[in-house]
Amino acid sequence: MKAIRYHEFGGVEVLKYEDVPEPEISDNEVLVHVKAASLNHIDLRLRSGKSPRPVDLPHIGGLDISGDVVKTGKNVTGVAERTRVVIEPAVRCGKCRFCQRGESNLCVAAKVIGVNLYGGFAEYVKVPGANVVPIPDNLSYNDASTIPICSVTAWYGLLERGNLKPGETVLVHAAGSGTGSAAVQVAKLSGAYVIATAGTDEKLAKAKELGADETVNYNKTDFAEEVKKITNKTGVDVIFDQIGASVWDKNIQSLAPRGRLLLVGVVGGGAASANLGALIMRDISVLGVTVFNAARKDLSSVVNLTSQGKLRPVIDKAFRLEEAAVAQKLLEDRNQFGKVILNP
Repeated sequence: MKAIRYHEFGGVEVLKYEDVPEPEISDNEVLVHVKAASLNHIDLRLRSGKSPRPVDLPHIGGLDISGDVVKTGKNVTGVAERTRVVIEPAVRCGKCRFCQRGESNLCVAAKVIGVNLYGGFAEYVKVPGANVVPIPDNLSYNDASTIPICSVTAWYGLLERGNLKPGETVLVHAAGSGTGSAAVQVAKLSGAYVIATAGTDEKLAKAKELGADETVNYNKTDFAEEVKKITNKTGVDVIFDQIGASVWDKNIQSLAPRGRLLLVGVVGGGAASANLGALIMRDISVLGVTVFNAARKDLSSVVNLTSQGKLRPVIDKAFRLEEAAVAQKLLEDRNQFGKVILNP
């Protein structure tokens, strides 16, 4: 089969479109013919060698995968060949104390398809049978491939970690990203008042189309000052932040008493100094959010909402598998709005 693989860390030039052996499945696995795989920033960090997660070379990336089941192991139940599926990327160990007590989403020994295991930037991928979720006929492969990382992160982060309530105010950073565009929609669907930030007016206009009530161009203005104006100095209840250290101080300034800061990513740096007094005196909560701790039910919920048209996948552009370097460069340069897709 054909796959995008890299044998060393580096820029997009290390990506090779080459022949690799088709995966052989075990009794508990299924073989999926990949129809679409969407890109995430973790793919870029892994390829460049900047991710703390261990990667064995050569590697095939790709965490967000949809396709058709073409072969099933003898122990696999509940899924048949020719089933259209989307794949949950976290593979649980089934042995740790969390798995044993029915909280496998908190597995301490989980591996991730596309990170520790070969991923979906290939014509075929093998995954545990427990990791496939059927998708309805009215949901395209491309749309389904946008869900597991970005849409589920937004859903899990805002509703389960952030405990978002109707009528609250949410600040969504980087609304032009796949996760940001999903967070705007999830927050609005939940009855929140949404303030979105992005680096261009064009991206902000698109965020408005997705439901943002107010927008802030962080390249033109101080977002913390704008939040004060928009909220009449009260601040926001929840911040959905993929940026990290570079906006830490302004995030804290922007939160209302008992506000919740959801740390989803650290593209702006992972180390910040904190004024603990401000957190204490205003009852502020800082919560880490990783999609790999979301439960299977979260993926199923978002698949159902997307198929019903209540959440809209945002796709910037789709490329052929052999165009992976061009696709990754587009994401790397942050010139996209929403998701970038590869179609084997």
